[in-house]
Amino acid sequence: MAEPIEKALSMARFLELCENESGDGVRIVIIDSGAGGGLPVQDSVNLTQQSIIDTENHGSIIHSIICHILPEAEIYVVKVPDPLPDNILITALKEAMEFQPHAINLSITSEIPSDGTDPTSTYVNHVSEKSLVAIAAGNGGPRLMSVGSPAVAEKALTVGATDMRGRVWKRSSRGPTLDGRWKPNIVAPTGYTPPGLGSAAVGTSFSTPLATALGAVLVKKLHNPQLAIKVVELTATSIPVSQPPHPALAGLRKAAALRQLLDAWPRLTDPRNHCGMGLINAWDAFQTAEFLTTAFSHQYKQ
Repeated sequence: MAEPIEKALSMARFLELCENESGDGVRIVIIDSGAGGGLPVQDSVNLTQQSIIDTENHGSIIHSIICHILPEAEIYVVKVPDPLPDNILITALKEAMEFQPHAINLSITSEIPSDGTDPTSTYVNHVSEKSLVAIAAGNGGPRLMSVGSPAVAEKALTVGATDMRGRVWKRSSRGPTLDGRWKPNIVAPTGYTPPGLGSAAVGTSFSTPLATALGAVLVKKLHNPQLAIKVVELTATSIPVSQPPHPALAGLRKAAALRQLLDAWPRLTDPRNHCGMGLINAWDAFQTAEFLTTAFSHQYKQ
């Protein structure tokens, strides 16, 4: 039987945050398959020929999760087609920035290894200077190097997943990136029942909105998306990671190939490639942001 969303929120310590934060003044853009019917939408952009209302039961679930966590947040929706070409995704990000969001939820990615220099990842880095961009890591695990574009973007908050027992979800995509960086940044629960849905929503798509909601609140306080990401990372809760022998060792014959693999081994076996800095801890992150805000204000007064 699927666990309710409250269990996921408890795991990530959102319940304490929700007692102190309703999302008033927080702006979030969802780039996905559309809006949920009957859910609040401040404004929208439709890059398809269909209704803005989601008919694929994907964007609407993300919409409902964020509204459940931050009921007073301003939600904007940019509807995109499936499949989603890179040029349309870049256009969607550009349209999203017109709303001046604190955070953007992008539960859309690929599982093809990348070094983050592709056009979409590069544009995500550009957007991330002004808004936090939370991107689903993908569902290509347990294979290493299964985080693709645009989740490999260096300045994105890339979100992997845990199951409802707090372990790394088997199919959550793993790093490293092609240029050796660890990804995802953090993980959040998946496999819970979202509001209004009778069954569990499984995948990094549905762990991402938890990170988006937290990131938006932090950016509103700190006015700095990259600082907000650091706060999310440094307050995350560590979780156990098991690493079976890597299949890349099987069948190696050439000494040069073996040397190349051994040179890369420290990056391949970094546990952060499985779960980043750990499971998000919304309440600790919120309190840390409050402390930093107070410290900064005192510094400026002096």
